[in-house]
Amino acid sequence: MKLPIPDWLFYLGILVALILYANYDAPTVTPAPDLPGLGPLLPSESPDDERILVQVDAPQSGVGTAFAVSNDGEWVTARHVVDSCDEVGIRVNSRQLIRIARTEIFQDVDLARLTAPWSREPLPTDLASRRQIGEVGYFLGYPQGRPGEVVASLLSRGRMSVRGRYRTDEGVLIWSELGRSRGLTGSLGGLSGGPVLDSDGELIGVVAAESPRRGRIYTVAPRNLGRIVAPTGTTPTPVDLGSYALYADKLRRDRRIAQVVCING
Repeated sequence: MKLPIPDWLFYLGILVALILYANYDAPTVTPAPDLPGLGPLLPSESPDDERILVQVDAPQSGVGTAFAVSNDGEWVTARHVVDSCDEVGIRVNSRQLIRIARTEIFQDVDLARLTAPWSREPLPTDLASRRQIGEVGYFLGYPQGRPGEVVASLLSRGRMSVRGRYRTDEGVLIWSELGRSRGLTGSLGGLSGGPVLDSDGELIGVVAAESPRRGRIYTVAPRNLGRIVAPTGTTPTPVDLGSYALYADKLRRDRRIAQVVCING
């Protein structure tokens, strides 16, 4: 003889199912890392700045990150992500790419400007303020081809020399990694071209390179980025260690930050 299932057990099963469903696609919140204290203002460029050598290989298909910088369909990414690509596109969803109509490569800095027949609200900017040693930066995009973000503190200036497919020499900012999205390990490949935000939620740089062994991230200096990105007038949203992962998810959902695709062959 089968015993009847108690009502309380039935309702308990429904409650567990609802909890599991609510958390299935919930944004991942990164545990807050320990922050270093703030130091002096970042000094001016110097011949004694650390030298970083980056090798750029032959062109091949790949992905990176781009972000909107105007209301006219202009986007910015890293030069090495889209240089020498046969086709470049912005990924709207898993099935749709918006083809880039024009790719403008900057010869002396790791930046490229993309023009697409599709526009989103641009990120707010602060490319004029002096930065401070120890301040926190939030790095948003698509590391390893999937949504993710990193938090780091500003260490110093450096000089990045690119060799291989092309040659450049430019000033960069050097950051020390503090934490990542939960589950993100290994290389940050795919985050290249992604925006760096300060605690006010304003754009202050673009991801150019990384040194995984040392836990360093190198970004385009604000003054170089300011040559191609005009003030947008967009109202910023302040971010902190408790909110940046959720804010990054919102920017990706709104497609203000998007995956950029390079197609060759």
